[in-house]
Amino acid sequence: MTKKLLATPLAERVRAVVFHRRVVFGVPFAWLLLFFLLPFALVLKISLTSAVMAIPPYEPVFRWVENTLSVVVNFGNYLFLASDSLYIAAYWGSVKTAFLATLFCLLIGYPMAYAMARAPKHWQLVFLLMVMLPSWTSFLIRVYAWMGILGNQGLLNSFLLWLGVIESP
Repeated sequence: MTKKLLATPLAERVRAVVFHRRVVFGVPFAWLLLFFLLPFALVLKISLTSAVMAIPPYEPVFRWVENTLSVVVNFGNYLFLASDSLYIAAYWGSVKTAFLATLFCLLIGYPMAYAMARAPKHWQLVFLLMVMLPSWTSFLIRVYAWMGILGNQGLLNSFLLWLGVIESP
C-alpha cells in the first residue's frame, strides 16, 4: 500500500517541488561559490605565503614533509600592513569617511523616511520616485552632473564666488 501511495501524482508533484526548490537555491549558491568564495580563498591563501621567484610566485601553504602534512603560513604581509604608516593613515581615512557617510545618511535618511511615511498618500509616490530616480540613471550621467556642479565654472563655485566665501575657483 505504501508503494502505491508514493506513485500517486501528488507524490510526484511534491518531489518535483522539492527538486525545484533545491535547484532555485542551489544554482545561485554554486554561482557564488565558484565566482566569489573560491577566488577569495585563493587570495587569502596567497596572502598567507611568502613570495618566491618561481611559478607560481608564492610558496605552497600545504606541504608533505616525511609523510606528514604540514601547514606553513606567514603573517609577515599582515604585519607589514599593520605597521606601515601609509597604510594605517589610509585605513583611518577610510574609517572616518565611512563613519561620516553613515552619519550623514542617517541624519538625512531618517527624517526623509519619516516625512515620506507621514506625507499624504498622493505625495508618497512622488517622494519615493525622487529618492529612487538617481539610482536609475547611469553612472556616466551622474559623473557629468557632478562635473557641472563641482567644476571650476560649476554651480557650487559660482555660488561660493557670489557669496564671497572664496575668491577664485
